[in-house]
Amino acid sequence: MIPLIWFLFAWLILMAVFALGTFLTVSVLLRYGVETTTTYISAAIFLGVIAFVFILTGSYLATVDWSQQINLFGSLKPALL
Repeated sequence: MIPLIWFLFAWLILMAVFALGTFLTVSVLLRYGVETTTTYISAAIFLGVIAFVFILTGSYLATVDWSQQINLFGSLKPALL
């Protein structure tokens, strides 16, 4: 039995890695990109889409019952016997 909250912690770690990659991407875009309005608009759209997805995901994750447990291999026992 695996607690469901472990999957939340794994997701949070992956989102931290994603946030680091996003920070590097936006900083390189703004630092070394062509200095036009399009550069700033594309960076804003990029960050806006990410924020929108995080808000949707966060609103879904708020409804999950994290006290549940998952039995990954419980359904395979009768098939193996």
